[in-house]
Amino acid sequence: MANDKQIVIINDCSYVMATLVPHLRTEGYEVELVLRNRSLWGKTVGLLWKIARTQKKALFHVNYALQDAYIASKLRSLDVLHCHGSDVRWTMKTRRYGWIVKHCLKKAKSVLYATEDMYEYIEPFRPDAAWLPTPVDTMTFSFREPSHRSALRALYFKHGYEEIPHALPELFKKSGIRLDIHGKDWPYSEMPGILSQYDIFVDRFSIPSFSKTCLEAMSCGLATIDYRHLPCLEERIDEMLDLKRRVREANSNRAFVVSRHDSKTVARKLIDVYQRLQ
Repeated sequence: MANDKQIVIINDCSYVMATLVPHLRTEGYEVELVLRNRSLWGKTVGLLWKIARTQKKALFHVNYALQDAYIASKLRSLDVLHCHGSDVRWTMKTRRYGWIVKHCLKKAKSVLYATEDMYEYIEPFRPDAAWLPTPVDTMTFSFREPSHRSALRALYFKHGYEEIPHALPELFKKSGIRLDIHGKDWPYSEMPGILSQYDIFVDRFSIPSFSKTCLEAMSCGLATIDYRHLPCLEERIDEMLDLKRRVREANSNRAFVVSRHDSKTVARKLIDVYQRLQ
């Protein structure tokens, strides 16, 4: 039987677990966070060695239904499998690694998924899987009133799985809004300060859910252009020029994140999952 206050968390995704761990520790949990890099060694022998050194009686929470979860299922226990997107949206469909994802989904005692759209991929294998909202530290990503400045700024991060809509940069330019396009080349600790310099966050379009960075931007009070607006990009950009509308959206975005994604509330939901397994 797992120690009821000892958790081993293997791997992380976009600082999801790093955001939750402080709340778990506040509730008295001893948490060991086992991270790896993306090198061949890190994903195989190095990962196997790290897992082998963990406490046998702990409850194991593994992120991504890939090598991490497979090794944990063989060496320790696959108590909580936490899927984050690419593992079930794309990798599960491949001949090379799809069997690993399916094996892990079936083997895990409890399956969580990060965004609601993922359930359609998971349901055939685990209809009992549960949605755990993406956590946002709403204290760190704090609210600010929309700027009254005339020169608005928008931010877009490049994604490996999609290109920004071809017309979007020109539409921003036409509206007099500065669009900055970046790779995610800033330390995570700097993200609250980076987001505070912008008025609009441009999220991904090919996945029908908000990214973690988008939720953090919403928590800061930024308006967003996202998958919901793909059919009407020009109209959406025109709406951004209306300060009163941006103020309304800033407040509604903040309220949405606080009500559904606040990290303390999400941590409480995760603890409920742990307690059902103990």
